[in-house]
Amino acid sequence: MKEMLAISGDIEERREAGAYLAKAIARRKRPDVDVKGILGETAEALNLSYIARRYFDKDRTWLYQRLNHSVVNGKQTAFSESEIKILADSLTELSNKINQVSIQLTHH
Repeated sequence: MKEMLAISGDIEERREAGAYLAKAIARRKRPDVDVKGILGETAEALNLSYIARRYFDKDRTWLYQRLNHSVVNGKQTAFSESEIKILADSLTELSNKINQVSIQLTHH
């Protein structure tokens, strides 16, 4: 990073370099993160097909491949940093929706 900043001249070049680096980090695959293990039995209560379609615009196979670290086209699949964030945010959103339904049910 220091090297990159040293060779980049003006502030605009530094911004571009920083934006490129941020995108590269977000795309970085994280096979070390056991998303399936973290979800545990909660995964059984979730409609993973819905999550894949609604939040990733993908089919359930895509999501299951990443959960299971499947090998596709000779490469092990894994969630990227940004995909882990999307999944976490989707679970937060769904938990908020479930909580609202629970509140409505207790007030009727």
